[in-house]
Amino acid sequence: MAINSVQSPTPFEQIARSLVDRFDANMDGQLTTEEFTSFLSNFLTTPATPNGVAAGAGTNGLKLGTVKPNMDAFDSRKVADPGHLTVKYKFAKVAKQYSLESVTDKTKAEELLKQMKADLTAIGLNVLDISKDKIKIKDDAGQEVWYDVIRAAGSGHARGWQFSDTRS
Repeated sequence: MAINSVQSPTPFEQIARSLVDRFDANMDGQLTTEEFTSFLSNFLTTPATPNGVAAGAGTNGLKLGTVKPNMDAFDSRKVADPGHLTVKYKFAKVAKQYSLESVTDKTKAEELLKQMKADLTAIGLNVLDISKDKIKIKDDAGQEVWYDVIRAAGSGHARGWQFSDTRS
């Protein structure tokens, strides 16, 4: 009778699993070339703290929470593509790093968006104002536009990131 030993994952396997969990935009358990490119871009451009962790990130890679945000309103290939820099996808590249678990109402939504403002500015978005679950920024044509960016903030339904132009 053979006894099979169960090995716990090595530290490198644990790191690899964390990276796949964080950068697997389509959540298929594997990294596509685009997702790996996103990882490399993030790795090469995110300042590290003395312990080697990206500044502001928790151990799961998310800022301000542990629950991976719902990004259904965005094309995962465009989010992962470092060259896709429309206003919508600049926003998405930042938003995917933030958990929505603290958003229980529109006041909490506004608090989260204010905490994100520095990262949004760093990626090149000109955030003009924040109110509840909306941000006012210049669109790709240079027009000032309010965007509703948090779906179901405070409604009790499944929250998620979105990017809805409020002009229509």
